[in-house]
Amino acid sequence: MARSICLSALYFDNLALIYLLLEDPGGGRMALKTGALLAILGVGIVGVYMLMTLPQFLNVAPKPVVAHVQLVNNCPLRESAFRVQDLATGKITAFSGGYARVNTVNTHYLTLSLAKKYEDVVFSGTPVRVTENMKLTADCQTSEKENATFQSLRNSLGGQ
Repeated sequence: MARSICLSALYFDNLALIYLLLEDPGGGRMALKTGALLAILGVGIVGVYMLMTLPQFLNVAPKPVVAHVQLVNNCPLRESAFRVQDLATGKITAFSGGYARVNTVNTHYLTLSLAKKYEDVVFSGTPVRVTENMKLTADCQTSEKENATFQSLRNSLGGQ
């Protein structure tokens, strides 16, 4: 009740202010400046309110999810060489039939890694945010640009 009375008072104060602005004896210049100032002030207040409430919409509440991960294997290695790793927990899950089911949280990131028996091989998978159905691609091909960079490094370091 008190809130509605305050809002009503503000509404009537604004009407009175608008009436005063329209009745400006100075030929309208003051009304235009004051009106523009009030408009800027109103936009500023709305902008501050939006910025204060925006983080609530951007934050995703962590919730448990079962991610169904499909392996897209573009490498000469068998599927059994790859694992899915939850970067937040370190939990590793193997693929079976090209798919893996990972119990995780929707705010975590998953990436591909190699099985422990391939510890001498370096494979860096790209972290992907968890969704219920997702694909992770294993691509072992090196691009021409990477080959040119490595050749340049070999030449500058005196290698073959």
